[in-house]
Order: sequence, then C-alpha cells, then structure tokens
Amino acid sequence: MTILAWIIMGAIAGAIIFLLLTIYFLGQIFFQSSRLKRLPERPPKNKKKRRRWEATKIRLKKRRKRSMIAAVVMVLLVSVCGGGAAYASYYQSINLSSDDSVLIVRSYYLLRDFQEELNKAAQQEEDELASQQNIRYLATTLAAYSTKQASNLNKQEGQSALNRYYAALSELGVNATRESNNFYGNSSLVEEFQVDIEKTITYETAAFEYYKVNQSELEEEGASDDE
Repeated sequence: MTILAWIIMGAIAGAIIFLLLTIYFLGQIFFQSSRLKRLPERPPKNKKKRRRWEATKIRLKKRRKRSMIAAVVMVLLVSVCGGGAAYASYYQSINLSSDDSVLIVRSYYLLRDFQEELNKAAQQEEDELASQQNIRYLATTLAAYSTKQASNLNKQEGQSALNRYYAALSELGVNATRESNNFYGNSSLVEEFQVDIEKTITYETAAFEYYKVNQSELEEEGASDDE
C-alpha cells in the first residue's frame, strides 16, 4: 500500500472518530441543557439551597460551554480530515501510481531502443547475434505489457488511456517476437513495424498528456545516458 493510500485511510479514520466525538459532545450539550431546564427558575430562599442552586447552575453552564467549544472543534477536525481525504483521493485518481510511473518510463526507452534496433537491422544484410538478441529482448519485454493494467484508483479516462497504451505495446512486442529473425535487410517489414511503432507512440502521447508526464525530461535523461 502506498503512502498516499495510508494517508487517505488515516484521514477517513480520523474523520469518523471526530464525527463520533462530535455526536458525543452534542449529546452532552443536550444533557446539560436539560439539567439546566430542570433547575428552578428562581433561586431557593434557603441560603444553603440557594448556594447549591447557584453552584449547580454555574457548573452546568461551564460544562455546556466546554461541550459547545469541543463540538465546534470536532466539526472543524471532521471537515479538515474529510476534505483532506477527498483531496488526496482526487489527487490519486488523476496522477500515476508508482507502479505505472515505472512502467511508462521503462516503456518510453524500450520503444525508442526497439525503433533504433529495427532501423539498424533494415540496413544489415546478415543478422548479427548481438542485434538479434537485442531485438528479441526488446520484443519480449514489450510483449510482457500484456499482463499490465492501470491502477484502478485512477479515473476511468486515465485508466483507459494507459490500458490502450499497454495493449499497443504488448501487441507490438508479440508481433515483433514472431518476426524477430526476419528484420535483417528487410526494409519493407521494418517500415510496417515503424508504422505500428508510430501508432503506439500516439497512445503513449495521449497517456503522457493526460498524466502530464514531462517528455522533455525523459529525452534529456536518455540523451545523457547515451553519452
């Protein structure tokens, strides 16, 4: 469970506890008000009874005042916790989960590396072992995205964008795995796959735009890793 999920659960639990305390203090206000109403309106003539009457009235009013203050504080805390839980839940629904963040960053580089390897293979007349191994590795890794699903904590629109992207990556990887030995010197086959790659990139762009992924940073990281 993520830290954000723990925060949401804690905020909800806090809101429930403070709500129960609010009900308790409201009950105390009602109880103390009822006791005040039961007191005689006029003080007794007997001096001892009058003092007891005054002390009881003062005590009940103080307790009622403290309960009122406590109830107001509890209401504020319920609002803070409830609002915090709602905002955290909304934030979680429109942002990538940690797992999805890792998956899309990895897929970004896999897709570009695969595209580059295909371009190299198209210019080679004979397959080279290292290049063939690279293509197979990239293809099978892309195919593994068939098991990936966007976090169900995200909004439906965001889930759909990610799942379309994952499905496109998987389909590309599966098809490439079948053709992994046929790319060398076969520019027409490579061109077909380049079309599929560009189609996959459109799904990637849609997912990146929805989740506001900074593609420039990914490009800079990739460039620095190549140096």
